[in-house]
Amino acid sequence: MKVRCPDGSEVSADECIECSKCYPKPIIKMLLAGRNRKRKKRAKPRYGVTRLVGGCLRKTYYDLTEEVVFPLEKMWIFNRGTAIHEFVQKDMPKEDIEIFMEKSFSTFGVIGFVDAIHAGAMYEFKTTANIPDTPQEAHTLQAQAYYSMLPEDKQARVKEILIIYFSMSKIRVYKVVPRNVLPMLEAKGTILTNAIKLGVAPRMEESYICRYCDHKDICHGQKPATYDPNKVDEEPIPEPKNIPKPVEVKPKSSGLNPFFK
Repeated sequence: MKVRCPDGSEVSADECIECSKCYPKPIIKMLLAGRNRKRKKRAKPRYGVTRLVGGCLRKTYYDLTEEVVFPLEKMWIFNRGTAIHEFVQKDMPKEDIEIFMEKSFSTFGVIGFVDAIHAGAMYEFKTTANIPDTPQEAHTLQAQAYYSMLPEDKQARVKEILIIYFSMSKIRVYKVVPRNVLPMLEAKGTILTNAIKLGVAPRMEESYICRYCDHKDICHGQKPATYDPNKVDEEPIPEPKNIPKPVEVKPKSSGLNPFFK
């Protein structure tokens, strides 16, 4: 993992910790905690849910095949979100929070952590500078994907899905319709796995996120990635069928759940 310092220089995470020129060493360690882990070698690739529902498979493709340099200042945004999650979850039973789930498909797997499942509700917490008027589509699909990956008995106990946005001054709660999106995950995961194996980026999906994408120069140049056999298995991957279009969700804003009182 490489880090971009505030002065524009790029160093490894270990070098950044040793240098500690930008911030004191305890702050640097906090910002980089857990972000320099080495990936285990697996028989087939495994993707986080957010990789598949983030709005652009080409971006995910380049995230996985190109070296990404993380701005040190952006790390605080990630850690601040983690701190808010922990604050909200602190009064919930441990078995109800940060629930790991995994779904295996023929050529890849999907993993994720549900923020909380408590008292019949599935919670997805989001920290943001500005709370949107409606939940972002990627966040809706993320929550629905977690719901879809639950075993049937646990799925039956989820009566509602709540996406809760936290800004520095406000909290807003949205209800999301529970639905099965496993076919979409399978189709997108198959496209991504096939793209990595062949070294050919998926098609461009232009949207507002292109303005902030770390790979926009490579994307428009369509630079191929180097095939890495450690990231995909050696079995032939079938071409996916059409990806089903997400059903439009009409979110309903509500007051805070009684849990937050």
